[in-house]
Amino acid sequence: MLLKITLRQFTDADRDLLVDYLNCSEVTQYITAAIPSPYTVDDAKGWVEYANKTEYIYAIEYQGLLVGAISAQVGAFEYQRSAELGYWVAKRYWNQGIATQAVSLCCELLFTQTKLNRLFVSVVSENGASIRVLEKNGFKIEGILKQASFKEGVYFDEHLLAITK
Repeated sequence: MLLKITLRQFTDADRDLLVDYLNCSEVTQYITAAIPSPYTVDDAKGWVEYANKTEYIYAIEYQGLLVGAISAQVGAFEYQRSAELGYWVAKRYWNQGIATQAVSLCCELLFTQTKLNRLFVSVVSENGASIRVLEKNGFKIEGILKQASFKEGVYFDEHLLAITK
């Protein structure tokens, strides 16, 4: 079943939901430590401003509400045709296919409207749900990076997954 989700810019109206969603430790446990904890209204305000000045950062909208975010960070120099994806979905929207569809939409947009040829994601090994989302979208595991990240006193192995145009 295909859900009606869209990728759009963030708005000031998203700030309260960002604060709510990003103060849930289950949402943030496997994503970047660059997200402050606790996450405040000022953090959300800064994020909305930053996201709307930066290419390839999208709010995931479902049923008229912000439910997550997805972004692509394009590489530099010889990596200019490659980008790293990152995404999250609010806990109350897990297991509904939203992340799978958001990744699909973002990949389609990036492969058809940019010169990007390769998209990759580094996923904490314990995050099996995210690995499944990527595999459903054709991403293949290229390797396992041993103790690649360190967050809250713990080293994590990461699966490196990628897809090419």
